[in-house]
Parts: sequence; structure tokens; C-alpha cells
Amino acid sequence: MPIRKRFETREPVNYLGVVEEVVDADPRNGRTRSFILLDCVRADRFAEMGPQILEDRSALALVRAMSTPKRWEERFGLGDLGKGDWLSFRLDDSGDIPRAWELRADRNYLAGPSRSISAMRRINGPGVLQQPGDAELVMKLMATATLPMQGRKRVPASRIVHRLRGSGDVEIVVLDVGQASAALIKRNGRAIGFFDVGAPLWFNNGSLPQPMTHPVISGGFVLLSHWDWDHFDLGRRHTPYRQLDWFAPDQPIGPNTARFQADLGDKLTFIDGPASFAGFTLARGTATGVNDRNGSGYQLRYEKDGRAVLLTGDTSYDLIQAHMLAGVGGLTIPHHGGRSDAATPLAIDQKRAIASYGDRNSYRHPHAQTIADHDGQGWQIQRTATTPTRPRGNRRLYP
Repeated sequence: MPIRKRFETREPVNYLGVVEEVVDADPRNGRTRSFILLDCVRADRFAEMGPQILEDRSALALVRAMSTPKRWEERFGLGDLGKGDWLSFRLDDSGDIPRAWELRADRNYLAGPSRSISAMRRINGPGVLQQPGDAELVMKLMATATLPMQGRKRVPASRIVHRLRGSGDVEIVVLDVGQASAALIKRNGRAIGFFDVGAPLWFNNGSLPQPMTHPVISGGFVLLSHWDWDHFDLGRRHTPYRQLDWFAPDQPIGPNTARFQADLGDKLTFIDGPASFAGFTLARGTATGVNDRNGSGYQLRYEKDGRAVLLTGDTSYDLIQAHMLAGVGGLTIPHHGGRSDAATPLAIDQKRAIASYGDRNSYRHPHAQTIADHDGQGWQIQRTATTPTRPRGNRRLYP
């Protein structure tokens, strides 16, 4: 039975979108929903404009779709979706389910009322029966998303670590940005840069602190672990941060992320490989999957006088190189404390483990077993979110 219709005069829209993430339903509860986040272009505009569609923000959107695993399979037979899979789908206001929310670029990614998904099919991926033209279409879509990368500066990571040099004491603070990730690096009390500068997307935006205090930083940098929205979107929203120098890995992305890369212009430099300087060590995760941005992202380690701390980004422990984890006495719990099958390292030294997440988030972070695993290995867990004994706030990782 269709649910109540709203805004029935809105036109149906056909989208082409690449999977940004899939949040599985709780396996212990068959009634919970799974979520798909898609980075999309309007299909009709793409047919007309091709790669120039990146210049038309009204044709770009993130779409968040929600349903139960059973309904996804019964309605559309999508199979096992993963990052990098492309879908063709149609939104209308029939009132049927599954439901979806458009976060359009020309509306600063704020969502309107939910809509219905009336059709959806995969157009690439293992085992997919492609229709004529699908393969060529996917190639064109992927090429469009790489346009801002063409001609972009690319340097070894060792070329940029001088930005971390200087005299005086280092301080590393994990910022409370709700269901997102950002860390501020200081020398002698002065902010010099960020490791990630994320903010929650609309559906978790209520987890941001109110009011949000933006650290003042002049002439600094952003070192990005990977290209997920909750690790860079505060930098997109807050204009002064777009004037910083951005350094990031070159990873597969969708058209809306490509639009942001184009907006950064010459402020963005792609880096690769390891680097070590003045107590800081930078290295990438060991994932080999083309679309595994989390596992191939950067981690940043700082060590002084025998004490080491690690900013992990979203890379799970089993994909972090051994020398980055060796002797670590402080760290950020990977992926906001989400579900993980990777073994938790043993705590040493000051044993500080920080979970960056926002209350009542749609990802169900942190996962209780993940927290229990860290507790069992001797870590003293701190959370940026509110706990029964401590209000929400920034958490110091070092010293």
C-alpha cells in the first residue's frame, strides 16, 4: 500500500549513480533497513552534455536510498552491491517504497522530502547482464569523474612532509565534528594543518555541534586520508578551508566529488607513496581493491621520545602496515568504531583510543563489539560524542 504522496507535481528524474557506500541492515534484526549512498548525475543531462555535466550543479546529486535487504532483492534483484558499482534508477512521487532522498549540488546537498524508487538496475559489476550500450556508458561516466584529475599536480608524499616541520611542541587534537572525522595538528599552540576535515552528510547533520566552532588556520594545509565525504566535507562547506593547500591520494571517485576537486583547483595536489620527517610518518593502507578507498587511504603517525600515536582514517588494522602500528600508545579507532573483523592491537604506554562519531547516527556507530575488543586489549577509550560521564567535545590524542 503506497504511503502518503507528497509534492506530486515534481517531475520524475532518471539518475546514473555510482555506489559510495552500502550500510548493511542489522543481521540480528530482519526489520532494520539497509542504506545505499550514490554519487549521481541526471541521465538526461548526461546524454546531452557528456563530461560538461560537471559544470551544471543542478544535474548533480547525492542520493540516499533506504529499504530492507529483502525488498531490495525482490524489487530490483541488485545482488551484492559494493563501492564502485554503477546503477541506473528512476525517482518519482508515486508513494511506493523503497524510499530515497535527493541531496542536490545546487542546493548545497540539503535534502528535500523523500521520493520513491520506481526502477533500479545495475549497469556494471560481476555477473551483471548488461543491456546494449551499458559498458560504453559506464566508461564515459568514469572518464567524466576523472576530468578534474587530468593535469593535476602529482608528487611523492615525501615532497610535502616539510609542511610538518618546525620547532616547538606538537599537539594533535581529534575534533568533535559529529558523525565524521577531522584532526587538528598544532605547533607551539598554533594550528598548522588538518588530517581530514570532514562533516556529516545531511542524514547525520544533526550530530554536528551547535554552534560549530571552526578552528582558525592561516596558510596551512589539509592532508586527506581518503576521498569520503565525511572526511572532507567540512572543508567544502567552510570557505576559508578551501584556500588551504590540499594533499590527497588519487582514488576512484564519483561526479560530485569530482566537482569538489575541480572547485579546489590549484589548491589540490595528489600524493602517493610513504614519507617520514621530523617525527611524522605517512603511509598508505595495503588494500589492493580498486574501489577500496578506506583500505588504500593514508595514515599519519607521530613519534617523539619513545611515544607514538596514529591517526588511522578509515583503514582497518589488518590493512595498516606493521611499522605504522608498532609501539603505538594512542590512536583513533578506525572507521568511527564501526564493525570490524580485524584483530585489535595491544595497548601500550598511555593507551588512549579515540572514537570519532556522533550520537544517534544512521550507521549505528560505534559497534559494541569493536569497543569491547579495544577495552579487552587494554585501551582507555575516549569518545567525541556524549557519554554518561563526559560531555561531547574535542579529544587530545597527543601529547
